[in-house]
Amino acid sequence: MSDQRTPKTIVENWFHKQGFTRVHFSAPTERISTFSVAHMLVYKLRERPEHITFYKEAAGGSLIVFEVSTMDGKVRYNGYCPLLLFGIWERKLSFKADAGMLAPYRKEGFEVAQRFKRMLEERRL
Repeated sequence: MSDQRTPKTIVENWFHKQGFTRVHFSAPTERISTFSVAHMLVYKLRERPEHITFYKEAAGGSLIVFEVSTMDGKVRYNGYCPLLLFGIWERKLSFKADAGMLAPYRKEGFEVAQRFKRMLEERRL
């Protein structure tokens, strides 16, 4: 028996179950704040057309972000850990299987991406 839900619904439910929050953009850029060791960290996420953005707070107040498109029944995604250097320079760090102790959030992102990819393959999305 096949799943009658849309790819978009399947993706949203999967990320919700993994502890991610969907970003509801009120402007082209949304600011997300986290706290680590009594310091506030601010991240800027930019809205991408035809994409749904999900984020999750990770180790040290870092973020794991996925931008997902579900056009034409196919799911495409981009995952990264945002970094805002000096409050102005935006960087997107890729996930990394062997990120080491200084960036455990990149390893966590890699593991989430592997689980997501496996789910997509199982559902042929």
